[in-house]
Amino acid sequence: MTFPPERLSSSRRPLAASLALASAALLSACGGSGSSSDDAHTEISIETDGRLALFDSGASALKFLDLDDAQVLTSVNIDGSSPSLYASPDNRYAIAIQREDDRVSFFDSGLYTEDHGDHLHDYAETPSALSLTLNDHKPTHYTAGESYGVIFFDGGTAASSKVTVFSDATLGNNSTLASLDLENNMHGVAKLIDGHLFVTYRDSAITDTTLPAAVERYHLDGSSFEFEERYDEACPDLHGAGLSAHSLGFGCSDGVLVIDLHEAGYPATKLANPESLDAGARIGDFAANHDVEELVGIAGDQLFIIDGESDTTAYRELTIGDGVGLITQGFTTHGEVFYVLGDDGDLRLFDPADNWALLNTVPLIDAPSDGDTLATAVSAAQERLFVLHNQAVIEVDTSAGQIVRTITLDFEASSIAWLGLTEEAHHDDDEHDH
Repeated sequence: MTFPPERLSSSRRPLAASLALASAALLSACGGSGSSSDDAHTEISIETDGRLALFDSGASALKFLDLDDAQVLTSVNIDGSSPSLYASPDNRYAIAIQREDDRVSFFDSGLYTEDHGDHLHDYAETPSALSLTLNDHKPTHYTAGESYGVIFFDGGTAASSKVTVFSDATLGNNSTLASLDLENNMHGVAKLIDGHLFVTYRDSAITDTTLPAAVERYHLDGSSFEFEERYDEACPDLHGAGLSAHSLGFGCSDGVLVIDLHEAGYPATKLANPESLDAGARIGDFAANHDVEELVGIAGDQLFIIDGESDTTAYRELTIGDGVGLITQGFTTHGEVFYVLGDDGDLRLFDPADNWALLNTVPLIDAPSDGDTLATAVSAAQERLFVLHNQAVIEVDTSAGQIVRTITLDFEASSIAWLGLTEEAHHDDDEHDH
């Protein structure tokens, strides 16, 4: 079933009309003929729902879908395996990670804001590929803070792990910010927070696994990293990391390592596994948001709300229904909603600010089969969740708990990312990353 597009409110306008207005404004606001002192500070703003980057697995191409008219703007060929797609910290660039091809590529969505000194100017241009590519071994984990993106390269038998950091500003110059070469290879992860890099460590004496067992901290000094300390708290078989408003958590086979980001020296504590953890399971991944106090630990089909600062109960299990398995989960951009898509095809929406109360259950799709493609992306401009399901993108208003529309694709897509303009581009001058 195809749902009708959302009706545009009076506060929003189609992109084509916006571009016409922007062009007219450009003449007066950026020094064109007939400009006056009253016009010189005019902000040029484009109202748009943004764009989706979608990988067309049949054509081996990255396609950019304009959400204002549901039309493909352009297509860029990508050689090699199907990439995982992500958005850059400021949502201008698409990041395509091809682990098996040892390659990370970057693509400009064409939507961005420039500071012209006396006013801000929005632009809507044709998407394009950047000349920058990263070709280190086995790029795997990508994390984005409020200012910086971090890629962890696992390395291999002939190469050590590496961490590379960039921002939207450096990508605009076809460059990265800094890199850190590690001692050996591992299946690791790194987070950059307030100028400090928290990164996994594997002692060379560990030979039965490539999973790390400890965490180190560095600080960013210009374009390089300076070592600060290795935490004494062990984290065997470390996998997964999550960053909340106050804490950084790492998944260990015997519990969760939690680093307090608001205490001097960033102290760490170790939480034992929750008592209700299924036999043989472990917390090996996280969902987290920098505007939400708690972390969400993922252990198979179990979800645990983790409060590392609690004196009584560190864990609380969040249930989605007997016999329902997890497909994917995450937060909206500012953490207003936590969503869970179950293997029954229902989308459950929770309110973290209201004791994680269930807001809505949205019947989204029929129970998916093994051959179905499912992936999600969230808008950083509206309370919107985009669910890629085979040859369709389902747009959900997460604040209302309703399906807005279904966009039918004429190609098979395997991954998705939302790109576009955000309010932060106009109102947030902070350069901090947490």
